[in-house]
Amino acid sequence: MKSFKVHIPMLALMAIGSAAHAQVSAQSIIVNPVATGLKVTVRTNRTTPAQPSPSFAPSDHLEFYTRVNADAYVYLFNVDARGHVSLLASNGLQAAGAFVKANTTRVFPEKGKASTFLLTLPQGLNQVFALASLLPLNLGALTERTAAQGDMTPVNVQGRAGLAQALNQVVKPLKAQSWTTDTSSYTITRPALNGLPAVDVNALKAQVSFKRQARLSEVYVTYADRLRAEGYLVTDARYGEREAKGVFVRKGAQLRQVTLEVTQRGDTFFVKLARQK
Repeated sequence: MKSFKVHIPMLALMAIGSAAHAQVSAQSIIVNPVATGLKVTVRTNRTTPAQPSPSFAPSDHLEFYTRVNADAYVYLFNVDARGHVSLLASNGLQAAGAFVKANTTRVFPEKGKASTFLLTLPQGLNQVFALASLLPLNLGALTERTAAQGDMTPVNVQGRAGLAQALNQVVKPLKAQSWTTDTSSYTITRPALNGLPAVDVNALKAQVSFKRQARLSEVYVTYADRLRAEGYLVTDARYGEREAKGVFVRKGAQLRQVTLEVTQRGDTFFVKLARQK
């Protein structure tokens, strides 16, 4: 099985040391107003000057390319259409920081892996944000550690404004010339798939089967959306020719973990939910 115009309100200036103030622009989550020789870029595999915010469907292939012009630690975040923030961790892009050599491009997900990331996102506009620093950063206070840790690590903030405020505290101790950012946007689109049978998310195990003329990815994201509506966030996903599987967690008084598995045989689908005790 294989593994997968943004409009942001202006925030007040936030302090970063005594030399300068970080700020938020209409194009980025947080920017360094001080001129720096360090540059980072991030884009999708469909990003072009003519199409700065390309569209993707669940069965499409999505890749993120990030590149620096000097040796640096790179951190990649995604803010989805519902304001959920994830730290992307694959091919060295992870919470501990990916040390990327000058003029080297890193790819998420790794080359050769399916972009199951598309199966984890709600429909709408997404923003991917790259932060590069000459020194490693401590993001431990931002990320949630779960037993289902995968390529997408949930971050303990909500929306672009929340991420901007949190990252302001992260870069605050740094010299103003030692960090920089870039951003890119893309849109998740898919047709509505109505009338699928319900699966009891509160049961330890639940299963339904039905016939439907649809793609495996379309059925999977429909049930993933239902879990998101219940407050669950995805931490991992795997996608094969006839099977899609994802792990979801929900915070609360007690952390809950659910595995969603969808299998296709011809025009028949089998949907299983298993809740961790």
